[in-house]
Amino acid sequence: MNILVFAFIPLILSLGIIPALQSEFIPSVDAIKAKGNSMTEINSNKVCGDRLCSEISDNKITSPHVVTKSQKALFPSSMDYTVTGPEIDPDKGYAVIEIGDGLYWLTDGMYQVMFLATGQGVILVDAPMGMGTKIQQAISEVTSEKVTHFIYSHIHKDHVGSASLLPKDTVYISHSDTAEHLIMKNDPQRPVPTVTFDDNYTLNVGDQRLELSYIGDFHSKGDIVVNSPAHKVIMAVDFFHPNAAPFQYFGITRDMGEHIAAHDKLLEMDWDIIVSGHEPILGTPEHLKFNKEFTLSVLDNAYTAMKTTKPSANYFGDLANKCAELTVEQYTDLKDIEVSPVENCVTMVFYAMID
Repeated sequence: MNILVFAFIPLILSLGIIPALQSEFIPSVDAIKAKGNSMTEINSNKVCGDRLCSEISDNKITSPHVVTKSQKALFPSSMDYTVTGPEIDPDKGYAVIEIGDGLYWLTDGMYQVMFLATGQGVILVDAPMGMGTKIQQAISEVTSEKVTHFIYSHIHKDHVGSASLLPKDTVYISHSDTAEHLIMKNDPQRPVPTVTFDDNYTLNVGDQRLELSYIGDFHSKGDIVVNSPAHKVIMAVDFFHPNAAPFQYFGITRDMGEHIAAHDKLLEMDWDIIVSGHEPILGTPEHLKFNKEFTLSVLDNAYTAMKTTKPSANYFGDLANKCAELTVEQYTDLKDIEVSPVENCVTMVFYAMID
């Protein structure tokens, strides 16, 4: 990315684009954050600076009240894991915890998996490469049921690269974009999904129910939100890190606008816990609200850098460095804040400048 950026700098300077950006096209931060002042539109949904107002009132992503065969619920004790992660057995390399009736959280301290015991088989969401056969080992510790359904949260191999280790008659489910990608890749580690959907899909197995929703590519191709409405638990993988700064380039997001808008879309849903795919803890709405605040702060810092940085041969590097400096100063105590601040600001500067 950097090679491409710097290759265009002489052209940008020669065309006088930078002065124009600084004088006319850089909106004030206050104006951007004014309520109702649309920054951009994503699939006809406005994204506004002060509340990321993705206006989805005409088609809100809400979970209907469903009466299942038996009442399911989240265990109150599971909220403890939104503060402190579980102890990982060093011999096994993982912890498997029932966080609600039949709903399990499996983690090795870095990656996270969710699965449901339904009485008629296990529904598994994701299978990280690094966990391999440990996934089925963990499942066998808590239920005699075998995996009958597998859900791809998205395309990336690090989260789903052990999908091929499941029973041969497993039903594989994904968004249609994920299926197209996996057909193209022809990767034996990631079997092609046998069931696909575009917008929403409801999976009922035994006495459990999952609702799958596509809210936009907030991270990669075919990202979906997996919702267990009875437990008030959702899974949205690689969107954010609870109590930590984002992975580089905002989790290598494909579309920063979709990434920003996804905050409000998720917050409009009814849930108490989010399985984020990473970190040793589970997430809460408060974690997501903080991440929204952080993301907007980086956007503010990108605009500030654009208003105050003088043109130079390393203009884009200077912008990213200034944005990163401001961000680290604001969030000194945030976990991993100094790992990728420049990379995250590169993504945000380009979004602020050209989107």
